[in-house]
Amino acid sequence: MKHFCKSILVIVVIIAISMIGLRIYTYNNTSTAARMIDYFNPLVKTATLYTKTTEKYDYKYPDAVSKIENFAYVETCYTNEGEKRKVEYISFGKKIQSGKFLKLTTKGQYVMAWEEIDKKELPEKVKPSLL
Repeated sequence: MKHFCKSILVIVVIIAISMIGLRIYTYNNTSTAARMIDYFNPLVKTATLYTKTTEKYDYKYPDAVSKIENFAYVETCYTNEGEKRKVEYISFGKKIQSGKFLKLTTKGQYVMAWEEIDKKELPEKVKPSLL
């Protein structure tokens, strides 16, 4: 019984260290693997990020079903506290106009949603970086 308890403890510690290590690995990593790891990692919290759009997208690809072109953007975003993050988000079916402000809801590198907002909705600590 004592050996069993030690084994369980070792497994729990290894899993915890792995989740922390994966969180460090995925920070500012815009790969698909990083997005999926963050989506399933319970240590990664939901956050709100802000960015200003540019005309340049990183790549485009057709939707598998509808064949509509989707555009992927990798942008520098800012947290409510003004900390920098690099995140990839997708615009489904159309290019995003340059110079728009976006509010992204993320779980690590996984972008759950984004919406266009007015300049006045930006947090004060983010404005100097985006204006």
